[in-house]
Amino acid sequence: MYHKLIKRLFYLENPKFMKRISFIILSLVAAVLLSGSFLMSCRHGVEVTAQKPVRVEVSVPVSSVADASRVYSGTVESGSTTPVSFSVPGTISHVYVAEGQRVAKGQIIARVKSGSLENANNIAQATLEEATDAYGRMKKLHDAGALPEIKWVAVQSELKQASNAAEIAARELSDATIYSPVSGAVSRKLADVGQNVMPGIPVVTIVSLDDINISIPVPENEIGMVDVGDAVTVEFTVPDTVILDGRVNRKSVVADPLTRTYAVKIDIADAGRKILPGMTGTVNMRMPAERVRSVVLPSRAVLLSADNRNFVWIVRDGKAERRYVTIGGFADSGAVSLSDGVAAGDSVIVAGMGKVSTGTPVEVIMENAKLKDHDESR
Repeated sequence: MYHKLIKRLFYLENPKFMKRISFIILSLVAAVLLSGSFLMSCRHGVEVTAQKPVRVEVSVPVSSVADASRVYSGTVESGSTTPVSFSVPGTISHVYVAEGQRVAKGQIIARVKSGSLENANNIAQATLEEATDAYGRMKKLHDAGALPEIKWVAVQSELKQASNAAEIAARELSDATIYSPVSGAVSRKLADVGQNVMPGIPVVTIVSLDDINISIPVPENEIGMVDVGDAVTVEFTVPDTVILDGRVNRKSVVADPLTRTYAVKIDIADAGRKILPGMTGTVNMRMPAERVRSVVLPSRAVLLSADNRNFVWIVRDGKAERRYVTIGGFADSGAVSLSDGVAAGDSVIVAGMGKVSTGTPVEVIMENAKLKDHDESR
């Protein structure tokens, strides 16, 4: 009776229930079958194979000393450039120098019209004389006790104001004329007679000829070999050949964004002032051997990354490793000299590197030789 009742309730009136029961049973059967297949495969010894090593040729470089001399072309610059300007506004009445003219310290350069400044100075000086006279007369009364204190204070204040005004007027009149602050040569004349000038606007530019230097651009792969204080020789043709001694005075720490070179300034002693700013010269720099020690590799070993950096692949613990390098120079034989990034004794991949990436297992089949046919049956 109960069996029939259950059958009626679940089989006849609830067909959805039967579908669910059937789905669960089929899922359990599938899981059991898959587990059995997995156990059977493990029982038969199925193995996961490791990545096959990539066969490569390597070169083991040795340390060598490259040519320790470097030659650069540079431009002569003045050690100091001084712009000369008026400190008062006005119209230029006289210019006493020309471009290229040599001037001495304190020599008059130019003058602006000073009629109004002279009048202002005369008025200020007259006011000062009047205040000084009044101060003398009032002081006698003050010493005799016949002058109120408040009046005495006013007399002192008027004298001080008149003195300051006279000093300012005299300085402005003096500023109507400008003098050379240094000895040198006029490199540029920037204003002429009749031109209105404002305070601080240069009228001429004076360069010093006593302390000159030559500026050279040094590539980024060589700037590390240059130190402040290094001795150099500089050759000029003016028109006869002149060779002068020089010394590195300073070097830039920021590269030119266009040329990617660093500016190095070299002080030179010019006997007889034959060398002028703007001339070109050849700088011969002899560097200590320890600064130019490098390793040499076949040029094919050096690759270029996506961010335009040179790198090589080396073998380390049986795997490929990327190493960024700095190129120091090139040889006619097709070899490249590396000044940084690779040390003597490193195993550098020179053939087969197109198939490797960081961490790729490698098999070295040739060392310091051309890649030859290898037994493929191994």
